[in-house]
Amino acid sequence: MQKHTGLYPGGTALIVLGGVSGAGWMALRDEVKPDVILIGNGVNSMVRDADYWMCAENMTTWTGTNRMARTDPVRSAQLMEMFYREAGAKTKLISHRSWHLLKDTTNCISIRRTGYDFEDIPAGFSFRDYGEGFLSGGISKHPETWQRGVKVRYGTIAIHLLHMAGILGCARVHTIGLDLCFKGESKHHAYDYPVYKVDPFRTSQMFVDYKGLKTQWIWLETAEFLGKLQPLFVYDGIYWKDHSGGLLEMEGIAQ
Repeated sequence: MQKHTGLYPGGTALIVLGGVSGAGWMALRDEVKPDVILIGNGVNSMVRDADYWMCAENMTTWTGTNRMARTDPVRSAQLMEMFYREAGAKTKLISHRSWHLLKDTTNCISIRRTGYDFEDIPAGFSFRDYGEGFLSGGISKHPETWQRGVKVRYGTIAIHLLHMAGILGCARVHTIGLDLCFKGESKHHAYDYPVYKVDPFRTSQMFVDYKGLKTQWIWLETAEFLGKLQPLFVYDGIYWKDHSGGLLEMEGIAQ
């Protein structure tokens, strides 16, 4: 990661995420004219030749040895297709727990992530430094939403990519596809992907209505976490604006 630290000093980053609004990424790209484009997970099916693609999930636990492969093998296969898809990203950031699944590690970096509640973030944390790994949120405070006791962490890959933009030295960061809410019943992503439902990781109690939005508890907790992080962005000289038009807009975060 040291080789990538400060590569875009004062630059503009565009982060494209998987929410429905992410379909408008090209118009936003043309508007903000980014120096660097970062994407995560299945966005590599619609954004070709990004500068950075990240998959921070432990894909080992999403595959054959995991209960999902036993109870929902179709979705397990789709997740692995996302992981192996070749979309031309110049640099790939891959969880160290998934490293052994890679057949070709050219232009790949093994990464870690660290999970904290806001109050537990170490003193001196900076979005400019990789430190012990990419920042993530803590364990959800709503255990009733965990399926069969599988603990769920709030904080999406968006937080990791915001951290990466800071490491790269960017001063302006624009996000899209960070809806954190459901904008339709039949499509929850900008790309072709199964809708969220009760599965090995979610009970029916995960899904809630909030101020007229249909969302999930982990997304509400993620939005709260991102709101608390805003002073840290300011301290590190990072201007962040979200263009997703979802939960963050409703809560007045990154606007």
